[in-house]
Amino acid sequence: GSALGKIKGLFASEGFRHPHGQVGRTTRLRGLGMDRLRRLVFSFYREDPEIEAELEPLRDCRMSRSWGTIRVECVDAGHLEEVSALLSHLRRPLVAMGLGRQIVLRVPGRPQRCYPMHIPFHSDMFT
Repeated sequence: GSALGKIKGLFASEGFRHPHGQVGRTTRLRGLGMDRLRRLVFSFYREDPEIEAELEPLRDCRMSRSWGTIRVECVDAGHLEEVSALLSHLRRPLVAMGLGRQIVLRVPGRPQRCYPMHIPFHSDMFT
């Protein structure tokens, strides 16, 4: 069994529904257990402790998926910058699972930033 097979099993066994209406401020408490998308990203890199350490800022995010868009809610502008530096790590497991066409980074009170899931010339492969 490949890691991808295990990840697909995780999604199949838990279902992949996003409960609308539960994304309010009250649920955005740090360390309150990870949503499925963050667990997917962390489990994808679980055998690579170096990348796993780089992914730390993701622990304070909230990730959700809707209509081909992966939304990443950040704490503040500085946090959004940290997370945007991790985009190539974020893309790999999401592309492998065929989840979404774009990643949107958001922070309260600021314009959101959109990034395509597939980037031309695979420039993230050389990082």
